[in-house]
Amino acid sequence: MREEIRLGNEALARNEFETARQYFQQLLSQGGTVLQERIAENRLREIREKTEALQSPVPSKPRLRRKTAEGKKTTPDEPPSRVIRPPDRPIVVIRKH
Repeated sequence: MREEIRLGNEALARNEFETARQYFQQLLSQGGTVLQERIAENRLREIREKTEALQSPVPSKPRLRRKTAEGKKTTPDEPPSRVIRPPDRPIVVIRKH
């Protein structure tokens, strides 16, 4: 493996995209085997995609408000709805079969 590829991969592992890009560009400018050039081109494409992803904001869903019984608007014809609470000590009946 070429030194530029090794150094570029190490820089990518540290998230140093600019340094990694320089190493892979250096390999392409000096020339290498077909496989080495293909590796460098793929790494440059990965760096470009990662930097674009970091620069563009992630689309998020708009915040929705909760619907509550109090927030519901009533018309003058409708009586306001009442919230019924269960008793503090409910009676539980256990039947054995």
